[in-house]
Amino acid sequence: MKKITVVLLLASLGLVGCRTFPPVHNIEHQAVAVNDQQKVGKAIIAGATQRGWEAEQIQPGLIQATLNRRSHQVVVEIPYRADFYSILYKDSENLRYDNKKGTIHPRYNTWIIYLNRSISAELAN
Repeated sequence: MKKITVVLLLASLGLVGCRTFPPVHNIEHQAVAVNDQQKVGKAIIAGATQRGWEAEQIQPGLIQATLNRRSHQVVVEIPYRADFYSILYKDSENLRYDNKKGTIHPRYNTWIIYLNRSISAELAN
């Protein structure tokens, strides 16, 4: 019985080590109905802050947002205009980003989806 348990444990550890990661999920040209660039920028900052991101206006039409979770860090750029915004990967730490394959830990994509939902909710107010 112990041998079977050890074999199953080693097999499961081997599968974890061989895990494939999904492609980086960017939100590109998300349409907005606000038609006011300043309101879009405020909604982005509010939505990001609500989710625990630190958002900073880099220049008109460009926000950089950083999320720190335990030993992980994500940095995204959020270009925007009066009629759209995008959420684009910029950098990360401890999320196994592979530049050649364009893949990353799946948690990154989850954080981006939630960030997008929060921004959309702010724009709907």
